[in-house]
Amino acid sequence: MKNLIFEHTEHGAVLTGVNGAPVHAIVPDTDSGQPVCAIGRYAFAQHRQLKSVTLPDSVSAIGDHAFYNCRNLEQLTLHHGIESIGDGAFKNCEALRRITMQGMQHIKHILSDFLHEITLTMTFEDGQTAVLLFPDYDYEYLENVPPREFRSVTYGSGFFYRMCISNTSVDFEQYDNTFERAVREDAPAIVQAIAFFRLLYPYRLSPAHHAIYLKYLAGHIQEVTEAVIRQRDMTRLELLVAHELMDSDTLSGAIALAAEQDFPEAVSLLMDHRLARFGSRRKRFAL
Repeated sequence: MKNLIFEHTEHGAVLTGVNGAPVHAIVPDTDSGQPVCAIGRYAFAQHRQLKSVTLPDSVSAIGDHAFYNCRNLEQLTLHHGIESIGDGAFKNCEALRRITMQGMQHIKHILSDFLHEITLTMTFEDGQTAVLLFPDYDYEYLENVPPREFRSVTYGSGFFYRMCISNTSVDFEQYDNTFERAVREDAPAIVQAIAFFRLLYPYRLSPAHHAIYLKYLAGHIQEVTEAVIRQRDMTRLELLVAHELMDSDTLSGAIALAAEQDFPEAVSLLMDHRLARFGSRRKRFAL
């Protein structure tokens, strides 16, 4: 991009700033023959119109506050070769909800900038993928009078989910154990998403926790099914069908809703499933 500003060093080209108001920035592999090795301090800071950035594999460092106050940045993809991320690199990136990265390096450093909900996709060299949702959370300091001491009170399970990570790894067992708290403290849509992600991408998922997630979905099957159909999410609907979580009445209601929503793929899947499990029914639903 012509509006990117580079400084050339003995190690390579460092992106130091941006002219204009780019919405989608693609950082090149090289500039003037040198590999682009880093995103400098404050390089994209305050560019509030920026929605996406694509970084080349040559970038090994992201400087302090590099994307500070990029309030419309929505998605970030990080490759495995990034060796360092500076303080506050993504501070106040309020719209950033989806992060994709190779491996788990720098995970704690990245998530520490966010109190809001983040969906983290991690790909690994063996071809497996893990998708984890970290809910939002909030906190405040309350004064005890007397003796005028302060204590921190946290709201939402997001803080405890973030306690499951170090800078280079995730304790997946601790993450899955936190689900019980999410059920108590978070909105049903968040809890359902956590369960679906772990079942669809069961990286290091134990049989016991697999059963817990399925039990939750089965226990809320009507609202879960309705949400999946309204979102037109065939992948999640196929999971519900594969595990036979819907009874006959739920299936009939789901077929009717799918027809009402003009979702023929779902109608076909659900009618075939009902026929296989419960036999033919006289009533028919128009596609």
